[in-house]
Amino acid sequence: MSQIKNSVSSIDLTNKNVLLRVDFNVPLKGSELLDDERLIRALPTINLIAQKAKSLKIISHLGRPEETGLVQDKFSLKPVAKKLAELLGKEVKLVNSLKELKSLENISMLENIRFYKGEKQNEDNLSQALAETADVFVMDAFGTAHRKQASTYGVTKFVKEACVGLLVEEELMALKKIIDSPEKPLLGIIGGSKISTKMKILKSLTNHVDQLIIGGALANTCFKALGKNIGKSLYEEAYVDLAKTIIEDKKILLPSYVVVTKGRDSNSQEKHIDEVEDDDIIFDIGQSAIEDFSQYINSAKTIIWNGPMGYFEEERFAKGTAGIALKISESSGYSIIGGGETLASFSNLNMMDCVDYASTAGGAFLEYIELGTLPCIEVIKNKNMGI
Repeated sequence: MSQIKNSVSSIDLTNKNVLLRVDFNVPLKGSELLDDERLIRALPTINLIAQKAKSLKIISHLGRPEETGLVQDKFSLKPVAKKLAELLGKEVKLVNSLKELKSLENISMLENIRFYKGEKQNEDNLSQALAETADVFVMDAFGTAHRKQASTYGVTKFVKEACVGLLVEEELMALKKIIDSPEKPLLGIIGGSKISTKMKILKSLTNHVDQLIIGGALANTCFKALGKNIGKSLYEEAYVDLAKTIIEDKKILLPSYVVVTKGRDSNSQEKHIDEVEDDDIIFDIGQSAIEDFSQYINSAKTIIWNGPMGYFEEERFAKGTAGIALKISESSGYSIIGGGETLASFSNLNMMDCVDYASTAGGAFLEYIELGTLPCIEVIKNKNMGI
């Protein structure tokens, strides 16, 4: 029995046409999927609907194409539809129009929803057109549940029935555990390169955690706020003042040692943060920093992690992320990770088994921890309450 109200598992789908929003924004190399984790995580919802409904119509975005109304090959879902068909052992027909999507039975997929004008601005015309393709809308894209867009939010207003999918249900239950009654101490670990997105959330995160480890480019911005020399490292000047207020909190833990290089082709070395030179570039946290942080990881009863500690795409700068992951695997605390970069780094390092739960979301993951809800979840709740 479903533990979340408004779940697809509690709706009668017999002879109904179902519109399913998923998050298949996966890394591609040409026409090859580099990681199919998001497809695999969506299979339970897809299989449930396919078994009961008259038709299943899948929508997703991929990358950030221009809303021209035209297919852009670089952002086409063709490789995704092909891989999904392989995983299901069934045909998944990729279509380029809402008219064709509406007419089909069995399983179909609409080309990248971000090709369509009005998606990002949540325009009613597109929301209504999407709703008219189906009887039931199922929101199973937790990674985009914080965005008020036509295919995630607006469509709910116009469709007859709306609910969340099994993956969203699973995500909500996992996150609810660390929001409502986390075992203490609660340790947060935040890294990655998306400085503008995450810097705004750091302040509120300190209200939830007992300690907060900061790595990646976020740490560089904090170092800059402390007046440290970070050489030519990535940071955002616009967020230095905000960083100054954040690092005043004694819960904040920054790496004392970092891995630097003079350039991508030169040798790397570990340095104390006070030894960084003008032509150095920080690419990772140092081994000494991992050891410093290990005491907090070992004593934590709950750990939440979003964002790698360094430029994990290059093996020599993945050691900080791998080292922290290894320390977590040796700890007895409940651990949950989230975010595309985080999942990709763990997948590259073959360390997915090091944590108790891996969330498919990044920004939505952090926003849910901060606010305890998300716009696309609330709009479904309100619809079913008649609000």
